[in-house]
Amino acid sequence: MKRSMLWMLLVAFSSIAPSQELRHLPPTPRDFAWQWPLAIAPGEDLVRISLTPEVYARLWRDDTMDLTVFNGAEEAVPVATLDAILSGVGSSGGNVVVPIDVPVFRTPAVGTRDAGDRLRLFVSQRSDGRLERLDADVETASMSPSPELLLDLSAIQTPSRGLVVTFNADAAPLVARVDVFGSRDLSSWTRLAAAQALVSLNEGGLKLERRRIEFADTTLPYLRLVRTDAREDLPIEAVQALRSRATHSQETPLQQVQLAGHAEADGRGFVYRSAGPFPIERIGVTLAERNAAANVIIESRPRPDLPWRERARGAVFHVSGRDADIASAPLETALVRDREWRIRTEPPQARAPAVTLGYRPDQLAFLVQGEGPFRLAAGSARSQRATFPLHVVLLELRDSRGDSWLPPETRLGRGSELAGSLALAPRLDASGSPTPWQWLLWGLLLAGAFVVVTMVLRLLRQSGSN
Repeated sequence: MKRSMLWMLLVAFSSIAPSQELRHLPPTPRDFAWQWPLAIAPGEDLVRISLTPEVYARLWRDDTMDLTVFNGAEEAVPVATLDAILSGVGSSGGNVVVPIDVPVFRTPAVGTRDAGDRLRLFVSQRSDGRLERLDADVETASMSPSPELLLDLSAIQTPSRGLVVTFNADAAPLVARVDVFGSRDLSSWTRLAAAQALVSLNEGGLKLERRRIEFADTTLPYLRLVRTDAREDLPIEAVQALRSRATHSQETPLQQVQLAGHAEADGRGFVYRSAGPFPIERIGVTLAERNAAANVIIESRPRPDLPWRERARGAVFHVSGRDADIASAPLETALVRDREWRIRTEPPQARAPAVTLGYRPDQLAFLVQGEGPFRLAAGSARSQRATFPLHVVLLELRDSRGDSWLPPETRLGRGSELAGSLALAPRLDASGSPTPWQWLLWGLLLAGAFVVVTMVLRLLRQSGSN
C-alpha cells in the first residue's frame, strides 16, 4: 500500500515539468538589444553572413547563441553556424590540421665566376611531379654557402598557408630575412611572402626562436625559400608545411584584435579585456621594450569572478634588426572565447606588453523563410535561438549545385539599437514570477495533492477499524 501511495505522489508532482517548459518561449525582436539589416538578393534560399567586431561587441552569451535572424513578420528563421553545417555534411570545419614534413633541396650557390663560366642546374622529377634530385654543374666556378632552399609540396593535396622551419642543432645565432616564391613548373616564380623574419638566439639560457613563415593560401607545388639579408647559408635542418583547414569553403582570413593592458594591483601580471567572445586561436605578445626577451604565461577566463586558466606559454622577444624591429611569432592555442586575459612574464616587465588576438570570424547560415526585410539580432539575456538541422538542406542543395557549393554571403547593414538594455535583463517569467498558466497548473497540483491525502487518510481509517 505504501508503494502505491508513493507512485501516486510522484505522478502528482510530475505536473511541475510542463510549467517549467513554458519558460522557453520563441524569440522575438523585443528580446534582443541590437539589430543589423540584411540585403538578400531575390530568389535566394540559403544565405550566410560573417560576424563583424561590432556584432561580437553586442553579444551577451559567450557561445553566440543570442544571435538570430528575423523576417519581415518578426518571425525567427532557421539559423545555424556554418561550421556546424559543414560538420554535418562530413567536412572538418573546426579541426586543426597537423603540419606535414616536406622534402627540402638545397640549391647550390655559385661564388665568383667569370663571364665565360657556365652553370647548369639539373632537376629530376618523377611522373607524379615530385622531385627526386637537384644537381648543379659549374665549370671553373667556386661554390659558396647557399642562401636558398627548394621545397617540394607536390604531395600535399590541400592548400598551404605557411611554413615552420627547424634549425640545425649546432647553428650559430641567426637573425635573417627571407622571401618565399612559388611555382607550378619550376620555371616561372611568384612571390608569396617578403622579408619574413627567421630568428634563433640563445641569451643566458633563454632560447628565442621565430620559425614560422606565413603567406596567403596557395596550391603551388614548389616553393623557394631565399635569404635576402645576406649571401650566407640558411642553417635549416627540416621544413614543415602549414596546411589550410580541410573544408569545402575558402579559408576565412585571420582577423586581429589589439588589446592594451594594465598592471594588476598585486603586481603578478598584466590584465586585458576584449570587447566580445571572439573565437581566439592565436595570441601575439609584443614586449614594450626593445631588445627585450621574456618567458610568458598567457591565461584567460570568461568573467572576472571565475579563476584563470592557462592557454599558452613560451618565450617572446622584441629585437632591433638591421632593417626593422623583429618580434616573436604568435603562440597557438585551442579555440577559446574568453573576454578576460592575463599575461605573466619572467623576468617581470616594467610596462604592459601589447597583445594581439587572432581569430577567424564565425559565419552563420540561415534559410530565407517568409518575406523581408530580414535583420540580424544580437544580445539577449532572455532568449536564444533554436537548433536546426541545416546540414540536411545543404546536402540537398549540393545535389543540384555541386559538391563544393556554399551559401552566398551577404553583408550587414548599419547597426541600430533594438530593445537595448532591456534585452539584457531576464524575463519576468524566467526570474521566478509565475505566469497565469503556471498559477493554473500549481492549482491543479495542489488539488491533486489534496485528493491523494484524502485517499490516504481514508485508507488509514479503514485499516484501523479492521
